[in-house]
Amino acid sequence: MLQGFRTALAFLSRLSLPGGKSTPLRPEDLARSFAHFAAIGLVLGCLQGAAAAAMTPFLPASLAAVWVLVLGTWLTRGLHLDGLADVADGVGGGFDRQKRLAIMKDSRVGAFGVLAVGLALLLKAAALAHLLEAGRLAPLLIVPSVSRCAMVWCAFASPYARSEGGLGKPFVDHVGRKELAWSTATAALAALGLSGFRGLPILLAAMVVILGLRSLSRRWLGGITGDVLGAANEAVEIVGYTVAAALIPH
Repeated sequence: MLQGFRTALAFLSRLSLPGGKSTPLRPEDLARSFAHFAAIGLVLGCLQGAAAAAMTPFLPASLAAVWVLVLGTWLTRGLHLDGLADVADGVGGGFDRQKRLAIMKDSRVGAFGVLAVGLALLLKAAALAHLLEAGRLAPLLIVPSVSRCAMVWCAFASPYARSEGGLGKPFVDHVGRKELAWSTATAALAALGLSGFRGLPILLAAMVVILGLRSLSRRWLGGITGDVLGAANEAVEIVGYTVAAALIPH
């Protein structure tokens, strides 16, 4: 259990726990770490929430929101934003599956990727600013947990799009019901425990995004890739923060 948490923490963030295996991890070990994705999201959310609570007495909400995003991007090394950029470039620049996958594999970022990342950050910053103005910090903890759980849902029972393999293949090929159940339970407990029934719309919105992305990725790419998982995380964060902001009485 601890090894899986340690693996998920190291994969999803620049944080790490001491110890762990000195031998290379098997694909099954990587897949088991999926059970802890939502918990890692909660850890990251707690760090961002604590930073927001410390800054809001001294900074305008809009500026504090941007710094929260800076912290989140630094903690995750921009991993999920990179996936979003690659998917946007592939879908925007390719007209068949193989061309899209080839573009996504290119390390260079194109116009579609820049637009996608820029708009994602703007949307998240605006929603976060509204939440901070209203003093609602719970969504800052809930949404990162739900968005990491969304990655597990996207990977579960999905074919891997690249025949030659890739970074996400060990996760996608070996994720099972146990990992899905653990991650879902963690995200649901976080949402309902921290916000009560106000956490339900965030969970429901995340499921709509997941179902849409699973369907579109099969149509566009023939399956899931690691980039798609990163894009799923970003899409659920955008929608989750937006829904949370929309629930605040105006």
